Amino acid sequence: MRWTTSIDIDRPVAHLFQAIADQNVRLQWPDWPAATGCTCSIDGDITTLGSVIVFRDDTDVEQGPQRLSCVSPNRVEYPLRNRAPGGREMTPEVDFGIEELSPNRTGVHPDFRNRVPLPPPLRQITELVLDRKARAMHVEDLRLLTAHVEDGPR
Repeated sequence: MRWTTSIDIDRPVAHLFQAIADQNVRLQWPDWPAATGCTCSIDGDITTLGSVIVFRDDTDVEQGPQRLSCVSPNRVEYPLRNRAPGGREMTPEVDFGIEELSPNRTGVHPDFRNRVPLPPPLRQITELVLDRKARAMHVEDLRLLTAHVEDGPR
């Protein structure tokens, strides 16, 4: 599975960068805690490479970390490691391209990649189902990100 989308948000780059790269702020807007049924906590000092958002299920078992692996002026990268059904491990990645379009308008370009660890044709069938769910969750994340930064303090 791989897809990229883009949105333009009426806020300066600095606001978008903080909302995406600062993990305390990042936990304020995404849909994935509710969509996955997991709670999230931060392991690390929030903005340093290697800091982690840890996902735990309702029995407090760790389901996987999302690690901050790259922060540059125009890109933030988060590889994940998730527990998949059947004890398999999945390693989805989401990178955010951040582009100044004007002093008060920013383009955000999330790039999502994942490969289900199953043999064909099970992989293709599973990816078809998961792709729809993941894409819907990320579209909702972008809507929530936009609302968070556009409705937040100026």
